[in-house]
Amino acid sequence: MKNTQNIASLIAKLEYEIGKECYNPNSYDGYTGIEGLGYRYPVSVYQNENMRRYRGTISSLAPSEVHTMKYVFGSNHLFVGKGLYNVLSALEKRYGIDFNELEEKLSSDNQNQTRTQTNNNNNK
Repeated sequence: MKNTQNIASLIAKLEYEIGKECYNPNSYDGYTGIEGLGYRYPVSVYQNENMRRYRGTISSLAPSEVHTMKYVFGSNHLFVGKGLYNVLSALEKRYGIDFNELEEKLSSDNQNQTRTQTNNNNNK
């Protein structure tokens, strides 16, 4: 699988879905009395010669930055970008699909849908 801009954007979206599923059962909110806390685990990405930390979505991710995406657990680093790239690559091989092709088609379909909606709104 070639690491294109479409693949990098897909990996950024998939990483967000993983990162938002973190939970700490030992936390306590003194204001609400609720025990346990779900939160988005921060992901670090090496961008523009600096390590940046994201707690929300990664708005822009270059293909060359995918393999630098990581979760830091103390002295351990989980390279989530590389892991997601490997998963997508394995799925392509297993099912004979091309994620870059699918992302291009999705982008094209979304652009056509936006144009149609704009034309319909202009005709009202």
